[in-house]
Amino acid sequence: MPRAAVPIAAALLGLAGSLATTFALHRAASAALDRVLEERLRGAGESAALLLGDAAQGEARLRALMEANRLEGAYLVSPSWVVLADATGPAGAPADLLRVDAGRVEAALRGEAALRGEVTIGPGYAVGDVHVETAYFPVRGSDGRPRAVLALEAGEAFSAARGRLRRALGIGVALSGLTALALALAASGWARSERQRREAAARAARGDALARMAAAVAHEIRNPLGIIRAAVELLRERAGDALGPRDREGLEDVLGEVARLRRLTQDFLDLSAEPALKRQRVELAGLAAEAARGSAALHPGLAVTVAVAPGLPPVEADPARLRQVLANLLANAAEAGARRVEIRGEAAGAEVRLVIRDDGPGIDPAIRDRLFEAFASAREGGTGLGLAVSRRLVERHGGSLAVAGGGPGTTFELRLPRAA
Repeated sequence: MPRAAVPIAAALLGLAGSLATTFALHRAASAALDRVLEERLRGAGESAALLLGDAAQGEARLRALMEANRLEGAYLVSPSWVVLADATGPAGAPADLLRVDAGRVEAALRGEAALRGEVTIGPGYAVGDVHVETAYFPVRGSDGRPRAVLALEAGEAFSAARGRLRRALGIGVALSGLTALALALAASGWARSERQRREAAARAARGDALARMAAAVAHEIRNPLGIIRAAVELLRERAGDALGPRDREGLEDVLGEVARLRRLTQDFLDLSAEPALKRQRVELAGLAAEAARGSAALHPGLAVTVAVAPGLPPVEADPARLRQVLANLLANAAEAGARRVEIRGEAAGAEVRLVIRDDGPGIDPAIRDRLFEAFASAREGGTGLGLAVSRRLVERHGGSLAVAGGGPGTTFELRLPRAA
């Protein structure tokens, strides 16, 4: 759970920071836009109020004002609430109180002082989704007193920038989400690589400890084994025909066990030592076919088929060591009870991949995570050294050996870099 919390926490922090920045920028931009639009509307209205002079100067001037500033409406209202001129409709009618803000008209006519009048700019009314800003300006007569009120209406055409700003906010929120997702993926990748690094370090430490122990044990066992083998062979030679069939069979059993123990100590030495690899260009199709022929001799009940893609790139490796790896995998399959094994080969980017799949009973889940550790074996009498040695040999070639997929049987995937 703590590992999963790392990318989640990173994503939430990234999302919170991105959204906070996005909304702060949006608020600042929105405030700046409101000021710009208000100043634009104020400038147009005050200039028009000066040009209109004493009340009505005609609908043509109001229409020109509206078109020049992309307004929704422009009209003049008298102190008696009569429309003196209207750029979008007939004049002479009483003002529509649903359209006109009476309080702001009075403020424009009266204001705080008789000679001033008050300019007001603010929200007016809404038509559907369109919100209309209204502005009221006193139109003064020759004596300087307000004689009429110029009303301007600015809708979406005037404030289209607000729509663009809203779209920018949406894009910013979406980008924040994508940034948080990317951060979560990066954090997840980092956590995964860090976990793999720790596991690899722990595996390497265990491997080094086992290697030192294996070397010590192997050296201590090999000498007594040599003595036992020599003594048994000498006894068999001196006794000659005096030995009965059962005695001779018993001596052969002893020599067989000695040979098995010698192979076991050789596995220990292979695990502990790192003899130089005799690298050369190797065609994996031929190597797999050799391993299949060797398995047929040692395990007649196991049928091995090789299916390698045409033109499989060669690898640069020690053929004897790779043959040992394949022999170990095939021997494990036979000893586990498999009847058929398929070896498939194909190119995989800069690597060459061999997939070894058998129809055996599969891997015991109890040891699956420790499968490549020495002494981890679910088979009675198994030492668990074969897979440990095989992985070590493959990794020394710059490749990897792993259990792949699930399903019936067992599948191993062996990857090696292509030859340069």
